[in-house]
Amino acid sequence: MKTLVITFALTFITALSFAQFPQSDSPDSCCYISDDLRASIFMDEESLVNVKIAKYPGELIKIRVKENNKVLYQDRIKSQAIVKLKYDINQFPKGDYIFEIVKDKEVVFSQTIKFGYPIENYAKLK
Repeated sequence: MKTLVITFALTFITALSFAQFPQSDSPDSCCYISDDLRASIFMDEESLVNVKIAKYPGELIKIRVKENNKVLYQDRIKSQAIVKLKYDINQFPKGDYIFEIVKDKEVVFSQTIKFGYPIENYAKLK
């Protein structure tokens, strides 16, 4: 019985991990899903931006942080299959920052992070 429960739980978890969830077209979408790349960009605290990527090992992915079309920072990820990064933007001035995921010299996903605005005004900025 114990083996049956463990087998069922592992089967359920495996099925969910390979499920293809459609990407939302809404501007609130923080996730990108394709056959060979999954990415999410979101804030979990007032000044921490999380970037999570799952990809094939050896595939080059770039993460860029931009403001007013100027690249402020760029990371190159090649060897890792799963990447979890946190960017502390606490020292940045108030503004809109674009976090981009670049694959094969093409921006495949970007997310605008509005930083430094009062939370109650956030809905008005969208």
